[in-house]
Amino acid sequence: MAQESTLEERNAEIVIAMWKGVIYEGSREAVLKYIHPDYIQHNVNMPSGREHILHLTDLVRNTPKDFTPPAHKELVRTVAQGDYVVAIWEQAQPDPTRPGETYQGHSFDMFRLENGLIVEHWDDTRKWPRPWTEEKPE
Repeated sequence: MAQESTLEERNAEIVIAMWKGVIYEGSREAVLKYIHPDYIQHNVNMPSGREHILHLTDLVRNTPKDFTPPAHKELVRTVAQGDYVVAIWEQAQPDPTRPGETYQGHSFDMFRLENGLIVEHWDDTRKWPRPWTEEKPE
């Protein structure tokens, strides 16, 4: 007999599905499905509110030529406790000692969920020269 998934397993699945839809695919539908309207963002590069995540999907799908998005992240593991999910990623990081080169490093994102929606996000924030909130050039 199949065992019912735990709250933590369901929350981790929501976070992974949201990441794939929003960050990898730029899906506005994924934003509406997984992100709460009153979404709280704890990242200096992005304001709070679901409308800003919707704008992010536009940038993912149509990246301005003078904008460099963050490096692609590969999921290593999720760790969940109640309504909190931490995703640990491996990604290429710019090497400060060797300009133009990268090294493999790790980063994290933490999410808080309520009733199956992501309501809050934290990460290992680094300020970018041009944040995701910039308007697309005309």
